[in-house]
Amino acid sequence: PNITDNTAWFNNLSTGAGCYYENDSDYESTYGKMYNWYAVETSKLCPTGWHVPTDSEWTELTDYLYSNGYSGEEGKVLKATSGWDEYGNGTDNYGWNGLPGGYRYGLGDFYSIGSTFSWWSSSYYDTYFSSYAETRNLLNSFDDVSLGSNFKMFGHSVRCLKD
Repeated sequence: PNITDNTAWFNNLSTGAGCYYENDSDYESTYGKMYNWYAVETSKLCPTGWHVPTDSEWTELTDYLYSNGYSGEEGKVLKATSGWDEYGNGTDNYGWNGLPGGYRYGLGDFYSIGSTFSWWSSSYYDTYFSSYAETRNLLNSFDDVSLGSNFKMFGHSVRCLKD
């Protein structure tokens, strides 16, 4: 379901949910939707023949970029050439068109449109913190792709990978 209410987002901790940034569907054409990790876990976000990448598959992508001369600039070559705040635009060498769609905090508030883009992986954070899942992030002030983890109730984007 599309959850617009902050309280409902926060209390909807164990089932899939999605939303637009600031609950405004005008953001959809540029940034798509954000989902909590429970929506990722359903395996219903991608079309048939596609899936949300695992952390290992994200690592495969960044390792490929690293080995092809983009050490420390893996994120820069994935970022769109425009749309980022404060000198954060990239080169988009691979047609990835990574745009800074922000994220939704676990309490329901929205943050960082223009400066951050976070994608869920389908991997949960493998420690005693079972309420976390792994993300990959692009930030306007850095040229790399960072590994992160967030509470599963946060709202992040997904990127589908062909099977």
